[in-house]
Amino acid sequence: MGIEYQLVNKTKKEIITYIHIPASKKRELAGNTISASITTWYLLNNSGDEIKFVSDEEYFKENDKFKNYKDVTEEVIIDLIKNNIIRDEGIEYMDEDENSCYIRKLINIWCE
Repeated sequence: MGIEYQLVNKTKKEIITYIHIPASKKRELAGNTISASITTWYLLNNSGDEIKFVSDEEYFKENDKFKNYKDVTEEVIIDLIKNNIIRDEGIEYMDEDENSCYIRKLINIWCE
């Protein structure tokens, strides 16, 4: 299966979960243009903060600590859209039985 990761900003108590993005494992986060754009943009805009990747094992082990962190994944995506780095083309995949389980179709404009 593989280890999944979230990006945690301890300074601001924020987290990027990469929710609804087809990337969560090490190679996916680096190789997927959207997750790489999210990570890079967030790091550039929060330089000097204590930021690190946290494995799913550590995340669930310390869930009480992270449950108070704000998930800023959507905010970063909106900022990337406003800055003409990515484009939102809706939903790429949605589970028929569970509407909250879906993958967004985000396009990196720089790769077109």
